[in-house]
Amino acid sequence: MPPWVASAPRLTSLTKGRAIEPLPAVLRCSHATPRSLNLRVRSASTHVSPTAINLRPNIPPRNKELYNALSALSGAAETYVNISRLQLALSGLAAQDAVTRVAVLGLNSQVSAQRLARLLLADPLGNEEGWEKELEKAGDGNERAVLLKFGDENDAHRPTPLYKVLSAPSRVLRVHNLEVLVSTLNVNTANMLTTVSTESSEESVLIPKLQATSARGTPVPYPVHKTLVLGEGLDSALAFGRFSSDSAADMRNMVKVAVDLPAPQEEADTDAQAEGAVINVEVGTQALASFRESVANSQIFERGWFRSGVPTISQWLTAGMQPTEPIKPALKNLVTSIVDDVETKLLKEDTARLALFASIPTDREATAAITNALDIWAEKSHTELRDELDEAFSARNWHKLSWWKLFWRVDDVTMLSQEIIERRWLISAEKSSIFLAGRMAQAGFPEDLPKIVLQDVPVTTTETAPTLDNQPTNLSTEVRRPQPWSDNIATAREELVAANVPPLQALAQRLILQTMSTTSLSSALSALLYVSSSCSVFEASAVAALGLTFSLRRMQKLWEGARESWQGTVREEGRRTLKSTEDLVRLIIRSKEQGKAQVDEGAVERRQAREAVKAVREALANMHKQEEQQK
Repeated sequence: MPPWVASAPRLTSLTKGRAIEPLPAVLRCSHATPRSLNLRVRSASTHVSPTAINLRPNIPPRNKELYNALSALSGAAETYVNISRLQLALSGLAAQDAVTRVAVLGLNSQVSAQRLARLLLADPLGNEEGWEKELEKAGDGNERAVLLKFGDENDAHRPTPLYKVLSAPSRVLRVHNLEVLVSTLNVNTANMLTTVSTESSEESVLIPKLQATSARGTPVPYPVHKTLVLGEGLDSALAFGRFSSDSAADMRNMVKVAVDLPAPQEEADTDAQAEGAVINVEVGTQALASFRESVANSQIFERGWFRSGVPTISQWLTAGMQPTEPIKPALKNLVTSIVDDVETKLLKEDTARLALFASIPTDREATAAITNALDIWAEKSHTELRDELDEAFSARNWHKLSWWKLFWRVDDVTMLSQEIIERRWLISAEKSSIFLAGRMAQAGFPEDLPKIVLQDVPVTTTETAPTLDNQPTNLSTEVRRPQPWSDNIATAREELVAANVPPLQALAQRLILQTMSTTSLSSALSALLYVSSSCSVFEASAVAALGLTFSLRRMQKLWEGARESWQGTVREEGRRTLKSTEDLVRLIIRSKEQGKAQVDEGAVERRQAREAVKAVREALANMHKQEEQQK
């Protein structure tokens, strides 16, 4: 018998280890506790949910130092460590011989990944099993992930919406204590550059995301020790290369890429530890079928099997799975990868902080320049407000609204008063504020304050304010919707026109009506006195003259007082608008300075994380020394 046949996997009987398997996170709820759930004893497994309750395990003495160091890392570097991978490592250290998880992820199709997993685990000397038939089924593209465990096909498994569990009496699973997860990478190979943005490509590959059958809710992470990525064609290989461009320089011990391409005519020499491999699933499937059909086809099987490239993948799959002391190489690679990932994230954070600190002097210069420009703008704006309104209120158009001209100019009150506000009220200040806002935007200052509490903005308000006829009215205290500060003047102008011009027009019309009514009434009384008594024309006319004088005097006093009050209101609103705009801009400047002053508040946390990483590395080194001493 050829040596490759003698070394082929054989179905042997064994006594399966017994262990309690923690429940997946998706089956636990907020009201469930470990005691209230019915845990069944089944095949040894390290399937620990990322959020599972940590009961104090019976840790082997040789693993205690490393276990404690990793536990401390979860608290000191909580922001930078992946909790699901960390808990997988902790569960491996807490067991005598923990299960090793391997993922076979398809880039384009889960069906291809299932067929490859079948070739890796099938026994060529045995007949086709039921689990193999399940993996060979062609799906509709919406298949659930499949978890392959060692066991009999009749074993019962707790149902889970995340994946389908298949028991396979595979020698590879038994000897190396493996679990194989078959799923997809859950990214679009045509747009891999923009699909994953919140996590690195290394995390996406080593922590597959499993989606429940309902396709609702957040995908559940399922961390693994090693991952085999299967692509179909050169396009998928190039897409995965772009996708994994941000990964660690050396991931060959944990990630391997296999590309399904046409098989060569002769077997090619390949390195099992290389990061990539060329395979052909169809050729491997045909070779396996031919050998099972007849042992006489052993040479055909051998040639097709090695041409398919599957033996190279098999060697990589079982590498690092040997139960060595103190821990398996696969588990050691996982721990090393975790601390390397934490250090990489800390380095990126330090780099970002240093870049931010380096930009502070430039920001201070920009802030000083903006503050100086704001002072100049405020001074010129107040000067403009004073000079323009003085000129407007001394101009001919405003004198057209004198009290004695009001009889034929009453319909022009709205036009003339609105013209003063729209053409004389902070026109240059508004244009300059737009220019200043552009300089601030170029310097990195925001236009508005969406992240600042509105109560922090200084606002000058009063409970009541007199109207033109000295009647108090309540002012609105509603907080305005946040807007770019450069729009403050335009908004204030619109509100000033809407709030002050109509009352002035109404007062003018009311005074004209009152004056005409008083004059008419006094004239009627004068005529009645002349007709009904012995009063002379001169005496009767005195009553009419008295009524006319009184009405005109009252009209002059109220109207001129209203005009002076209106002038004061326009001036005061201009000063308040300029002051509130200036205060808002200074608040924007202060908010950015305060943000710069607090840029390094995470320095303590990063230092503690580095100390925790150092403790883990020292524990790994101590384990290595113990291993050398035992040898």
